[in-house]
Amino acid sequence: MLSNSEVAVFCEQSGMILESGLSMLEGISIMEEDVEPHNTEYKKMYEDMRMCLEETGIFHEALTKTGLFPSYVIQMTKIGEETGNLDVVMKGLAAYYEREENTMQDIKSAISYPLMILCMLLAIMLVMVVKVVPVFNQVYEQLGTQITGPGAVLLKAGEALKQYWIIPTVLLCVFVVGVWWLLKTTKGNVALRRLTGKVFSTKSIVKRLNSARVSSAFSMALQSGMDYGRSFDMAATLLENDEETKQKLMNCKEKMFEGESFSKVIRETEIYSPLQSRMIMIAERTGEADQALSKIAVQIDGEVTADIQNFVSVIEPTLVIVLSVLLGGMLLSVMMPLMGILSVIG
Repeated sequence: MLSNSEVAVFCEQSGMILESGLSMLEGISIMEEDVEPHNTEYKKMYEDMRMCLEETGIFHEALTKTGLFPSYVIQMTKIGEETGNLDVVMKGLAAYYEREENTMQDIKSAISYPLMILCMLLAIMLVMVVKVVPVFNQVYEQLGTQITGPGAVLLKAGEALKQYWIIPTVLLCVFVVGVWWLLKTTKGNVALRRLTGKVFSTKSIVKRLNSARVSSAFSMALQSGMDYGRSFDMAATLLENDEETKQKLMNCKEKMFEGESFSKVIRETEIYSPLQSRMIMIAERTGEADQALSKIAVQIDGEVTADIQNFVSVIEPTLVIVLSVLLGGMLLSVMMPLMGILSVIG
């Protein structure tokens, strides 16, 4: 499966090809020629697409044959071909997946920076338990006594880590590989997005991300000439981890079939703020609902980016403070009794 950035680049190139007046077969042939010989995956992808286009002339079937494109891209491409607005659809998909990639990078930053700090501080704590606490224990033995209380627990923990070092080593390797898979692979990114949605599904950040996706889906659907009923179905396919919003969209679809306006039913879902709902209502009356929804998607993405950055700025010092307190507690647990003994001797 291609990454969001790769899909965005491909859709942008396809949109430019169509705008220039070339057919997709000619465009794919040009892109195939530009691929480096050592890049066998891309070479095969373009070859499969070219062969399918030569046989059928249907672009969305060519995308399906590769097995590398998200179903949403294939469905929107099919609609673009049916309505004759394929160039508009490809440009819209490029903008959508570019925003998705930017959001994913923000999520990675929100996870990776705190993880780095956490790993560094845990490494310091490990050195304390394995190397420093035994030194203090030797001092206690030379004074004719032993570490007691929390210090004794830390000493036993260090001895256990030395004896069964293979277990924490394996766990650490599994953790590192898991983090690498989540942050660096396409399937891992998808899993990370789903995990984020499940863990933080009630949080405003994820809710607003879904609002941005819905806005993008409606904007592209309306620009491509799709009717409102199918637009709701397409938007719902992007909400994998938000059954509540998905159900609201399906209810909106039913109400529209009963004769209510798009702006009215979408306002009742409370997906958007009152200001955004009024913006959609005015845009619908002027025939520019697709443009308004596109602007709303960009606006929400900007707000989410700011929120994620604020989250990172709060969580980093919080982790440092908490783990610094733990380190300080570990040191005090072995030093305070020693200071008491030395004061008695003095």
